Amino acid sequence: MSLLYLADVADPTLLRAFADSGWVVHAATTDEADWALEGSDFRFVLLDLKALRPDLLKRCLDASGSAVVLVLLGDPDRQARIEALRAGAELCLSRPLAFVELQARLNALSREFSPAVNMGESLLWLSPTRLLLGRGTRHQAVTVSEQRLLAILARNPGAVSRDLIEQHLWGSAQESRSALIERHVCNLRRKLAVLDAPNALQTLRGFGYSLRETVHLRMD
Repeated sequence: MSLLYLADVADPTLLRAFADSGWVVHAATTDEADWALEGSDFRFVLLDLKALRPDLLKRCLDASGSAVVLVLLGDPDRQARIEALRAGAELCLSRPLAFVELQARLNALSREFSPAVNMGESLLWLSPTRLLLGRGTRHQAVTVSEQRLLAILARNPGAVSRDLIEQHLWGSAQESRSALIERHVCNLRRKLAVLDAPNALQTLRGFGYSLRETVHLRMD
């Protein structure tokens, strides 16, 4: 799932936890909120604030389109959380907060705000929480890296560059990881072949990769 993270001060530990769990996160400061939201198509917008800023929350709600807006506060004030919810935020939490709880709440909201998808025998699916790739009732186990790579491709229809994949998987490391990506791709192709989708994952020479068959993200 894709998430726009707007923070007064970015939390690198939280961003890494999202990346390690297969999320596609676009980060910006709260001062950059207006242009970050312009023309956006995010599943969630997360405001990470020291204290509630009603004006910023309203701007995000007005510009978020179909995205679900959440607030994370450094201020534990209960009244501030109530005000955020009354203003239109779907969820408002305060620190300290375990990432596993935040992710569980996001998954629950995703189920609530997403139309049900019938995972019939013909549809490929990926479970971000159980590390499984499947079609209907058949499935293959995937590693964390394979799951994260496939989730990036599933959430970004069309061509995805190697540079973007490296950024989401390993951050801003200077050393190229192209060989490691190709190894993960080979493993995924083998598992997709078992699920009758040998050509689902395509290599775009000199650029990156794309999916020829839709992989549905299944929240379970």
